[in-house]
Amino acid sequence: MAFSRRARLRALARKPGHERFFALADQGLQGVAGLAAFAIFGRALPTHEFGALGIAIGAYFFAVGFHRSAIVLPYLTEHRVFPDAAAEQAYHSDWWWLSVAGSLVVALALASIAIVLPWVSSELTWLVKPGLLGAIITLPMAAAEFGRRWLYRLGRPEMAALLSLVFFAVLVAGAIGVALVNPTAPSALACWFAGSSAAAIVALVVGRMRWPRWRVSLSLFRQHWPFSMWLVMNLVPYTVYSTATVVMLVGGLFGPQAAAVFTAARTLTNPAVSITSAIDSIDKPRAARALAEGGVGGLAASVRSMRWMILVLTGVYLGLVMLLAGPLIDLVFSGEYTEAASEVRLLAIAFFLFCLNLPSETFLIVLRRSKTLFLTRLLTAMVTLIALIVALPYGIRGMALAIAVSQGANIVFLYLAERRLRTQDLQLARS
Repeated sequence: MAFSRRARLRALARKPGHERFFALADQGLQGVAGLAAFAIFGRALPTHEFGALGIAIGAYFFAVGFHRSAIVLPYLTEHRVFPDAAAEQAYHSDWWWLSVAGSLVVALALASIAIVLPWVSSELTWLVKPGLLGAIITLPMAAAEFGRRWLYRLGRPEMAALLSLVFFAVLVAGAIGVALVNPTAPSALACWFAGSSAAAIVALVVGRMRWPRWRVSLSLFRQHWPFSMWLVMNLVPYTVYSTATVVMLVGGLFGPQAAAVFTAARTLTNPAVSITSAIDSIDKPRAARALAEGGVGGLAASVRSMRWMILVLTGVYLGLVMLLAGPLIDLVFSGEYTEAASEVRLLAIAFFLFCLNLPSETFLIVLRRSKTLFLTRLLTAMVTLIALIVALPYGIRGMALAIAVSQGANIVFLYLAERRLRTQDLQLARS
């Protein structure tokens, strides 16, 4: 009977349209968990501790970007057909162990950067603690994130939603407990550590993780290294205009109080990224299949569908955030950080443009046009640096506006690159 129920659930998850439903449920739980936890800690933690929490999470996202570029994206965009279930299990397990090794490397790198900050400037000494905390949570959080991608590759979006439900339950329950007993940044981050560790177990059980075959995992890394290298290089300019980097920049330039205000603003706009990530989890592998089966035209159709979905869902959410920024801050943070309303509106514009950029980046990544992607990001980084320098005298609001300007430039560069590649494909088809 139990087996029959599991089989019916799996069949339901694979029906057209239902896959996206579970993906949205998955990422919705992730987004609501983060929003709830930050709301609880925003009320309970002293301002400098809440600022440190925002810096630590930002440091994690900064570090894990390199892990995602070097390992997760090559894994997601490789389309394979397996002779049997055992071969499929072994393949995903080999990638899992490669992901674990990669997350350890980036965690150690992040810890090393945090330790040397006082030698750069004594004013950066306060960033050592959140930097080290970000390194500590990197392994379990990267494991849970890779586990979700693994489940999507297996065609099990309902299990990805279960993984996120476990993460939600542990994180929010832990946040309530910490807020009542020991409201500090390290205790708060322990909730993310515990929630991610529990969530990762779901993927390991469903995917039937095997013991490591390090030589095979290393061969996968070597096989994809040219592509991974360019993706990592692409990340370097991206870090210039990533909000995870900007929150650390705000903290370094203006102190923990400013970092806390910026974190509060990001908390309200981040769910849009969760919505986009849900669509991306399904549509990136789908785009790879579309290219394999229908060429560039099939890929373009897949990306166009993805773009419309993101446009509608994130547009509605962020439009409401812009309209109700003041009341939302009062509701979520119980009267704290009311000065962040303008920053919320500017970040809403920036996040909307960021979400619209993702389909074009998917187009380039699936085509493995890493050099073209690098050029668009390099140009965007140059625009961002100019915008940040101009915006510096205007504090946090200026930083938020600079991010919006950079994302507007990025959408133009990506549109031109995508249009050029599609034109080239049409010309080749006609010749």
